[in-house]
Amino acid sequence: MEKVGIIGSGLMGTGIAFVVARQIEGETVVVDVDEKILEKSRRTVEGLAARAVEKGQATQEEAGKWLKRLNHTTDRSDLKGAAFIIEAVPEDLALKCRLFTELSEICAQETILASNTSGLPITQIAAGARHPERVIGTHFFNPAPVMKLVEIVRGYATSETTIQKTRGFCSRLGKESILVEKDYPGFITTRIGNGYLAEALRCLEEGVGSAGDIDKGCRLAYNYPMGPFELMDLVGLDTVLRVFESLHQVYGERFRPSPLLRQMVSAGRLGRKSGSGFYNYAKKEKGA
Repeated sequence: MEKVGIIGSGLMGTGIAFVVARQIEGETVVVDVDEKILEKSRRTVEGLAARAVEKGQATQEEAGKWLKRLNHTTDRSDLKGAAFIIEAVPEDLALKCRLFTELSEICAQETILASNTSGLPITQIAAGARHPERVIGTHFFNPAPVMKLVEIVRGYATSETTIQKTRGFCSRLGKESILVEKDYPGFITTRIGNGYLAEALRCLEEGVGSAGDIDKGCRLAYNYPMGPFELMDLVGLDTVLRVFESLHQVYGERFRPSPLLRQMVSAGRLGRKSGSGFYNYAKKEKGA
């Protein structure tokens, strides 16, 4: 595999790009519409490579090779010749559909087109693609360089060949994969995970406990690396809200978005990326 494309250089796209460049000896093309976002992505990847060297996970020479494999660009035509493309743009179905229609024009018929969506229907995303049998879901988890799982999602038209090639690709990245057999919104992990987040939000709204104590309880009781509010702050409350809205449309009241979550997004408290969410990161201290 000589070329892999990543569309979107935000938190997930950057993490996935680093994993690909680290594991696959070919060109990794990272595409975004904004040069400033691409520059931030470059710096983030450089930081990840430097930390790998500091931790003894790679030599300086190896880390240098990873960085040389990366090509950051605003020109989507640079994706021509890619064998595998992963879309990691915001969770907007119309945006993803337009993008996959465009990719059908740019890429060869055999190019696998994968979406990193955490819950939007792959079948709908593939509807605008010229060859929907090569469209598939590859749901990576945050932080992508650390988390082992990729949730592979079969769309209605996804071919067995595409599924097997995608499993092989994920294995080359050092990831474990599970296959979502039916393209239901939320797949497996997002449905279960958002049920957990919804109940945590209800506990906070009802005054059962503080965000800090709820997080601490979940970390220590279930051996989770972070609690629900820490997780939502990391993902971004606007992203969490969009996922809840999508699930609510399909599954009803069990995923009704929390009024508190809506208020926080309206107030611009989006989590780590805005400096405050359930915790205050601008002051580098937790304060629900």
